[in-house]
Amino acid sequence: MKSHMIASPPNDPDGLLPAASASLTGTVTGKLDRRSGNGFQPGLLLHDLWVLAKARVVSLLVFTAAVGEILAPHALIHWQAALAGLLGIALAGGAGGVLNQIVEPDLDQHMRRTLHRPLAEGRISRRGAMLYAMVLMSAAIAILAWGTNPLTLVLTLAGTVGYGVVYTLYLKPSTPWNIVWGGLAGALPPLIGWTAITGSIAALPVVLVLLVFVWTPAHFWPLAINCRRDYAKACIPMLPCTHGIDRTRKEVLNYAILTWGVSLIPALLTGDWIYGGIAWLSGAWFVGMALRLKALPEGPEMDQYARSMFAYSISYLFLLYTGLILGRLLIG
Repeated sequence: MKSHMIASPPNDPDGLLPAASASLTGTVTGKLDRRSGNGFQPGLLLHDLWVLAKARVVSLLVFTAAVGEILAPHALIHWQAALAGLLGIALAGGAGGVLNQIVEPDLDQHMRRTLHRPLAEGRISRRGAMLYAMVLMSAAIAILAWGTNPLTLVLTLAGTVGYGVVYTLYLKPSTPWNIVWGGLAGALPPLIGWTAITGSIAALPVVLVLLVFVWTPAHFWPLAINCRRDYAKACIPMLPCTHGIDRTRKEVLNYAILTWGVSLIPALLTGDWIYGGIAWLSGAWFVGMALRLKALPEGPEMDQYARSMFAYSISYLFLLYTGLILGRLLIG
């Protein structure tokens, strides 16, 4: 397999700037909208900052953290710590998203789903993005240090560094199993939410971390199947590119079954039959989708179904964590 690294543009020895905009060194407010040709637009800037922080991804992190807080004992009494924890996770998660895109604008230019990102199109400079990440991370550290406890701060920093640095710089470009190990960083928020309230670690939030950890490959690899040509073009060693579609579909099924099994453990720990029923039925559906994906012949239908499974997997995780909240409210 040829190297996954993209050649650095002449004026960018670090290989971190998009080739089409390596010479652009202005700050955020100095950028022009390449799509419209107009000058600085505050609305566009706000949208770009939203995209740069990967706000849609961060919203899922915040939701799972909130569930961790709700499940923790005496959550209402410690509502200030709960709010500080959620705000800190949101800001730190945004900083991780920015770091991810600072490293990858040249790769993003080769992917249809990422080629219009602010750094890839040169609307925001690498310097401006770095400043943005520093502001977000500094605010997160300050809020978590003031409103929660040292354990929560350490876990949040570990998650941000794990995604923004370890996954982006080392795992993603070097191994097809990148999403397996890199997924641990995104799996930490339920535990972080719990520790924001209690300051300690317990079995239930650890299981919730394990749940997101094993869900992540089954969630992401269908998208990788759908986007395999783009990943190959960008020379990113995703599993469908290095091991083929059949092997990837087998792994999706394996992890879907594993996710189904792990999703039942919280019901055993808490005796929550409401959540247990939701986990059983939704997990069976998820495994059924993985089986169908595995059975479909390669072609446009398989590609479209893989994309549908990716979308459903997000709803599946949301349903599981909502089930945990319902069980806590109705059963206690």
